[in-house]
Amino acid sequence: MHRKMLVALLIIILLMPIAAAHGANTYSFIMRSQAIQPESAQVTQNDTLIFHNTAEHNRSLLVDLDGDGIDDVVCDAGPSAESNSTEDECWIWLDPSNWTEGQYVVRVMENGSLWQTVELLIGLDNHTETLPSNGYVLEPRPQGGNKGAESVLLSTAILLAGASVFVWVIRNVKGDEEE
Repeated sequence: MHRKMLVALLIIILLMPIAAAHGANTYSFIMRSQAIQPESAQVTQNDTLIFHNTAEHNRSLLVDLDGDGIDDVVCDAGPSAESNSTEDECWIWLDPSNWTEGQYVVRVMENGSLWQTVELLIGLDNHTETLPSNGYVLEPRPQGGNKGAESVLLSTAILLAGASVFVWVIRNVKGDEEE
């Protein structure tokens, strides 16, 4: 009985698809009294931007997402606080339904006037495999030979080895049950 469960578990593991994913990242910007660091960032949709205000006065962040002259993102960061409060921070989530791929400018306002800007280059949060552009070589091509045939032979050898292990396990389980 235990061997049947082991065989079933082994088969399930061998047949499971393999998937890869990534999580959203968090990028921090520090708004000092004279400058903001970094001044630009390359980020992806679903990332979160955190602007930390270390100055002693309020700052507002403004972003016009669609270029219509109306700020779609308005976020206020209070003066620097010595406590564990987050009132001196401004969090902006790059929601894929609002932020498309492209270049954006975050305007940082201080006392009603433009203080600094941060340039963002936002990439798509793409979960599909893309092929390289024409002319791009992932690795040097070998001189001569057919790499496609080698790949097929390797896949076939792996498949046959797996099938032979499967048959051997099944025969041994049947032999143990008859005893």
